[in-house]
Formats: sequence, C-alpha cells, structure tokens
Amino acid sequence: MPANTAARRSSANLAPTMRKQYALTLRECRLSLPVEPPWGPAYRMVEWVLKNDQRVQRRVLPADCTPSQIADALKSHVPGRRYGPTDDDG
Repeated sequence: MPANTAARRSSANLAPTMRKQYALTLRECRLSLPVEPPWGPAYRMVEWVLKNDQRVQRRVLPADCTPSQIADALKSHVPGRRYGPTDDDG
C-alpha cells in the first residue's frame, strides 16, 4: 500500500501499519476525514489507544499528513492531564 493511501483513507485503523513499520505499541489508531474549516488549512484528527493504556489520545495534524508524519507525532506526543475512572481522587 502506498504511503499516501494509508494517510488518505478515512477512519482507517492504521495500527497494523504503525506497529509494523514504525514499532509503535498501539491497539488502535484512527485517522478522520479531512476537515476544511472556512479559515486556515485543512486538518485531520488522529486518535489512538496504546496497548498498555486504554485511554484514547487525540491530536490534530495537517490533512495531507503521511504515515511517517503520523508516527512521528505519536512518538513525540506528550499527553495532557487525564481524567477518568483510574484517577486516584478518592
């Protein structure tokens, strides 16, 4: 499959590609359809779940991103504060 095909497929599960080609430990990785706002450049939402952490993480990337750019973004992502049932708020 060509590199751009994976990036352009809407709502495709990219986890197998990311695991095989980029050694990311993902359970799931989804790429949205391109969103074209009335201002600014088009973008896509990338959502992923790590194998050892069931919480969904999200990031916005340019609409014409490649699988390599997605992998780099996932590797460099620093999650913000998380809320959920595993928090120890007592």
